[in-house]
Amino acid sequence: MDIDIKELVKAAAEGFNLKDFKGDIVGVKIVENEFGNIEDGGIGIQINNGKEAPIAKSDKDIKAAIEALLAMKDEKDAYLFQNKKQWWAVYRVLFYFCNYPTQMTAFETKMKELEVAKVDGKRDLSYESLSAAVKEVPLMATCSPTTWNTLKDKSDNYKQQYVVADFLMQKLGIKS
Repeated sequence: MDIDIKELVKAAAEGFNLKDFKGDIVGVKIVENEFGNIEDGGIGIQINNGKEAPIAKSDKDIKAAIEALLAMKDEKDAYLFQNKKQWWAVYRVLFYFCNYPTQMTAFETKMKELEVAKVDGKRDLSYESLSAAVKEVPLMATCSPTTWNTLKDKSDNYKQQYVVADFLMQKLGIKS
């Protein structure tokens, strides 16, 4: 089955009423015999809002950045990454900027493959901690981690997510 990508994107843009959208189409995902949202298959269009495309970092670089994050201490000799809910910030940065899985279960699997999910019991990654964290910082779920500095003073939960995201973005060379 031959597919003309330009025609497919044009049809998708017309069907989804994206003709007047000001961003850039940076990718199209085609999965045959499935319907629904992008994670369940079908045709998905990624809109980039005029921002740079996600950066390409190797798993080795990402693992080193996460290990540095897990070891980092603040001026009070406390870990910057204090609790397992802060994995949500890691998840958001990596899927937003580094093409890591958008599904939390797939992200958890990827972190286990990189051997960074087990830390010390208190800071281990789990699906439950990822899904619980978003409920504590709902405004962060609606925007890019590069804008989280505007939310960091809202509460301790927001600040904890911000410091992790900021450190990780700096280590990975992502402009915030």
